[in-house]
Amino acid sequence: MKKTKLISLLAVSALSVTFLTACGGSSDKKTDDKTTDSAKTAEAFTGATQGTDSFDTLSKGFASNGAWLNAVTKDVEASDKVLTVEGLFAGDGQVNRELALYKSGADHKPEATYTLTVKKLVVKSPDFAIAQGTVKGDVYVNASGLKFKGTGKIDGNLIFASEDLKTAYEALDAADKGTVTGEVKVEASDVTTVKPGAISVAAKGGAISYDKVSDVKTGATKGTEKFDDLADTLGKNGAWLGAATADIDAADKTLTIDGTFLGSKGKIARKVGLYAQNDKHQVTKTFTLTVKKVIVNSPFTVISNGGIKGDVYVTKSAIGFAAQNGKDVDGKQVTAKIDGNLYFATQEQLDTYNKLDATAKYDVTGQTAVKAAE
Repeated sequence: MKKTKLISLLAVSALSVTFLTACGGSSDKKTDDKTTDSAKTAEAFTGATQGTDSFDTLSKGFASNGAWLNAVTKDVEASDKVLTVEGLFAGDGQVNRELALYKSGADHKPEATYTLTVKKLVVKSPDFAIAQGTVKGDVYVNASGLKFKGTGKIDGNLIFASEDLKTAYEALDAADKGTVTGEVKVEASDVTTVKPGAISVAAKGGAISYDKVSDVKTGATKGTEKFDDLADTLGKNGAWLGAATADIDAADKTLTIDGTFLGSKGKIARKVGLYAQNDKHQVTKTFTLTVKKVIVNSPFTVISNGGIKGDVYVTKSAIGFAAQNGKDVDGKQVTAKIDGNLYFATQEQLDTYNKLDATAKYDVTGQTAVKAAE
């Protein structure tokens, strides 16, 4: 497949809106070392966004070359069959996979919910959601991020491949845990792993493919004192994490953060670390990067704890831009600083930023406004 542009993430988000109106539905020892690299030619599966009453069609939609979002349009009886959800996908701009078991009304609230009856459902895709309706049968979870939406329910047992997966599920907010009529337990099995690296996202279907599997590049994890090394690491051929180990003065230069990357937690992410920390992850020192300007093209970029001296421009492709603010050795909140202006390409991006919690915002000395990158 041709390498998609970053804007493809926004196209995936638009796909979900189309679906809701068009289809009437809106460190375990046995961890597998394999990654969920999707087929390079993956596109949206016919019927994925329109919904189906056929188990075979639904099954194809959840194959590794299917689509991120699949739905049913009525109750589906397949009590002798196994539905396997596999592959790595993005939807609504982030790693995502969804089974929609409902009909959506004009206000996007469920008008009706449906039941999918299966022998079992096996989840090998990260961040899988069961939305609104019921899966009748046992659900086996081999990937991180299982969640429920609305009245999502399992009429059967919920079985995790590792204790870590079960613990993560149990830590969810009540609204995301759904209803399980049977046992919630662990039966050790292979766990799907997601490795950091540069990715492309299919414009149709949201299938993720790796351009490069790596989180290690010169200066990526150990940090650097050189602007050129940091800029290289944060370029489209770099790594998801770039860090400084000292103040860096590059007042005559522009830092461009480019590319789409998966981070260490299996989410689309990009991080600029401007701090030092101890073994308790407490911030012990912060650094300042002085530049002419920063242009952010990468989705879900965060600048952590330290400071940028210069203007920051967030382009249309850089959805999810925020600060990542930790705490120091005394437990006090550290706030990343922009000594300059913070500009967003669209009003929607600015509005989204303004709604963030204070711990996800920057201390900005200049304007926070809408303005295209110069």
